[in-house]
Amino acid sequence: MSGKDKQREERLAAALRENLRRRKAQSRELGQGGGGSDDEARFREGMAILGGPAAASDWQRAVDLIDAAAAAGNAEAIARRAVFECRGVGRQSDWEKALDSLALAAEGGSVWAAKQLRVLADNRFEPQVPETGEGRSWRDVRTGISMAKCLSVPQPRSLSADPLILAVPAIATAAECQWLIAAAGPRLQASEVYQHGVDPGRTNRFAPFSFAHQDVISEVFRTRIALALGAPQQCLEVSQVLHYEVGQEFVLHCDFLDPQALGEEIARNGQRIVTVLVYLNEDFEGGATSFPRLGLEHRGATGDALMFRNVDRSGQPDPRTQHAGRAPTSGQKWVFSQWVRNRAPS
Repeated sequence: MSGKDKQREERLAAALRENLRRRKAQSRELGQGGGGSDDEARFREGMAILGGPAAASDWQRAVDLIDAAAAAGNAEAIARRAVFECRGVGRQSDWEKALDSLALAAEGGSVWAAKQLRVLADNRFEPQVPETGEGRSWRDVRTGISMAKCLSVPQPRSLSADPLILAVPAIATAAECQWLIAAAGPRLQASEVYQHGVDPGRTNRFAPFSFAHQDVISEVFRTRIALALGAPQQCLEVSQVLHYEVGQEFVLHCDFLDPQALGEEIARNGQRIVTVLVYLNEDFEGGATSFPRLGLEHRGATGDALMFRNVDRSGQPDPRTQHAGRAPTSGQKWVFSQWVRNRAPS
């Protein structure tokens, strides 16, 4: 960021903080809790659109409403704007601006933003989570976060050269994993199989992280995965968190799309060429990812990833990648799941 851009951002931040201060003072004078304002209404309307059936067609209106609420000083809208900034929604992707917005939102009272800052501060390079207080502000916490470190990817280890299967140690921190488990827990639903809905062979539950449910932490996950694969983020499908109780499983299956049955889908949105699993916990027994045709089973520790190609070197579906998510025999299993296409959808 240039000096002029930084000065402009600092002036904007100062203006927004003053706006927040005035709004809080007005709410106290009126004996209100701060709700019911125009910017709150705009934010709620924007979020309702993102979470509703019109999200695909009316997302720009939703983004505009949330941006307007953020510009007016609504702390939750500013926190949501941080997601737009790191994703590059309606603007260039800018992680530094996203962190600035999280800090500003936290200072304005957004607990959601404050918690994300703490998770990001607790990265693998900084073992202690910074606390505010004793003169330490959310701006200080934000300043201590290095996105270069947060988005770094550890060296993978090969489990199979053909088909390609890689294990990536500690691609995520324990704090990030706990954040995703907490975010997914209230939204779990019966898992489905592509184009066939609920299937008796897949008895686990899942929570999708669609646009309305994404946050900066989930976007960090997705960005690390894209960087590890050298793939554009536009090729990543909607992320999911999978949950397995004792006895729940996903029986043997392949993740590539069948060209015979799904030729139109592949032509429109590309083939599903890579699967990435990030293990979010390890306090369970059993629950390995099994590749019986390769004689391979793998179970990572908290924050480890498993990446495998679903197609061969010519790009054709590879049946050797048939795999299963085995059931835990005790405890609960949580996994972040990401499918990657060979191109962005049309």
